[in-house]
Amino acid sequence: MNKARRPISTVFTFISIIAVIVVLIFVNQNKQKKEENVKTREKMTEIEQMLALDLDSDYPKTPREVAKLHGDMTRLLYSGIYDGQIKQLALKIRELCDEEFLERNPEEQYLTDLYTDISLWKEFGRHIELSLVVHEDKEEFYEKDGRSYATAFVSFTIQEKAKTSELRRYIMRKDDQGRWKILGWEYITED
Repeated sequence: MNKARRPISTVFTFISIIAVIVVLIFVNQNKQKKEENVKTREKMTEIEQMLALDLDSDYPKTPREVAKLHGDMTRLLYSGIYDGQIKQLALKIRELCDEEFLERNPEEQYLTDLYTDISLWKEFGRHIELSLVVHEDKEEFYEKDGRSYATAFVSFTIQEKAKTSELRRYIMRKDDQGRWKILGWEYITED
């Protein structure tokens, strides 16, 4: 009789161990999915916030704020957002740009170039992790031909095989409504 109970208790112990392992695997997978969903929601929330900005009534007041917003939007474009959001965000970025810039970069060509560039970044596994407004001491404000101009700097941290950084200097001009609009930018080496 003892011999008959031993196989049953062994089988019960074995089944219990397997059940515990299955439960642990299930809990671990759910935890990973929740963490991934939280990251996606955070990114979605940031993108949704950017897309919901009403730049007609709440336009950034300083060149630094314009550069920061443009840098944040650029970071989102190059950090793996959904294709449907790329166009919406790209059009929102254009609201920060000067009329002269927009004329030199027609919407259709701008979008084509942007999609091509983002596609290449994805192909090489590149994305922008961080954008920061930097070098406040190097910013300039000046007048030329009766118009006000300013510069601001944004540093981008790019992840590929290793982390690198790029520094972008924005050139802005005040429009007729007193808003700083981006005329263009250039990549520069840090001194």
